[in-house]
Amino acid sequence: MPHSPVSEEKLVGFPARCQSLRQKLRVSKPELAHWLGVGRSYVSVMEKGRQAPSRPVFQLIEKLEAAANLKQLAMHMPQPDTTALPSEMAGLPPSAIEALDRLVQQEEKPAPPAQLIERPVIREKNAFALRVAALREKMGVTRPKLAQRLGVSRQYVTKIENGAHASLPVIKLIEKLEAEIQNGSASTIAATVHDTPPASSTAPLPAPAPAVADSASSAPVFSIPVTPVPGTPRITALPVLTITAARELTVPAQAAFAATEHFAFSVNDPDAFAMRLSGDAMLPQHHDGELAILYPNNVPHTGNRVIARLSDSLGGDVLFRVYSTADHGHSVVLSSLNPLYPPVTLSPDEIVWIYPVATTVRQMLQ
Repeated sequence: MPHSPVSEEKLVGFPARCQSLRQKLRVSKPELAHWLGVGRSYVSVMEKGRQAPSRPVFQLIEKLEAAANLKQLAMHMPQPDTTALPSEMAGLPPSAIEALDRLVQQEEKPAPPAQLIERPVIREKNAFALRVAALREKMGVTRPKLAQRLGVSRQYVTKIENGAHASLPVIKLIEKLEAEIQNGSASTIAATVHDTPPASSTAPLPAPAPAVADSASSAPVFSIPVTPVPGTPRITALPVLTITAARELTVPAQAAFAATEHFAFSVNDPDAFAMRLSGDAMLPQHHDGELAILYPNNVPHTGNRVIARLSDSLGGDVLFRVYSTADHGHSVVLSSLNPLYPPVTLSPDEIVWIYPVATTVRQMLQ
C-alpha cells in the first residue's frame, strides 16, 4: 500500500532543513542517502526543492533532527552515564548514531594548525608538476600536443605544471606515458601525438571536455556531439568500466586507461566502450551485472537508453536511465523503468557527459 504524501505545510522550508541537518551532522550527501535508504541524487534533488520526500524519508529526517538537537544540548548540559538509547535515537542506523556521538568530540578537539596540513600538499603538487614538465621534455612535445594526448585543454596542462591538482584519470595517463618512456617507446608516443589522424575526412573530432579539476571554476560542458561520427563496423576489444571508474571519466579516450577488463564486440563508433551496470533502477528490463555498450559519438534521442555522469554539485553520480527532453529541449529528463525511482529533470550545465547505449549484453552463465 503506498504511503500518503507529506502535507505542503510540513514541507515549507524543507530543502534548507535538509542542508542544515547535513551540516550539523558533518556528513556528505552519499552518507545521508545511505541512512535514508535512497540514492545520492535523491538527496540532491530534495535539497534543491525539486523533489518532495516520501513520508518514510520525511519521518526519518525528523528523527535525525531530533537526535542531533539532543546531542547538541548534551554539549552544554552534563548527562548521567546510561546504556539505554534516548527515544529520539531509537531505530536510527548505527552509522548515524556514531556520527551523532562524534558531535561532542569534534567540538572539543581543536583543529590542527593550517601549516601542518598545507606543507606536505604543496610539496606533493610541486613534485608532480616537475614530473609533467620532465615528461614533456622527454617526449619532445609542446603543452598543446601533450594536452591533445591527455584529452584536456592546453590551459589545464599549464595549471598542472604550475602546481595545480590533476584529476585521477590525468594522473593515470601521465603514469602510463612515463612507463612507456621508461620501456623505450618514447619515439612511438611522440609520433602518436604529432600525427593523430581525424576520425573522418568529413566530420571533425569533437572537442575534448574539460577535466574534472576545472569544474570548480567553470560550468561542466554538456558532452553531446552535434552530428554522429560515421564508422565502419568492426570487432574490437572494448574497455569495460565500472560505475566507480566512470565517475572519473572526462573524455571517451580515457576509457582505455581506466578499464578493468575487455569485451570483444562488433561496433561502428571508434570511441565505443562498455560499462558494467549495477543497481536496480532499470528493473525489470535490465539487471545488475549487464554490459552496456556506449556510443559517445552518437546523439541521444527521446526513448534511448543513456548513461549520464552528473556534475559534482549533484554528487557526481553515473545514472543509467531513459532519455527525453522538456522545456522545448532546454532540459533533460532521465527516467527510470523502476517506479521506485522518480524522474530527474536536469539542465545541461548539471551534466558532464551523456552517451546513448547502443545495446546491452546479459551474462547468462556464471
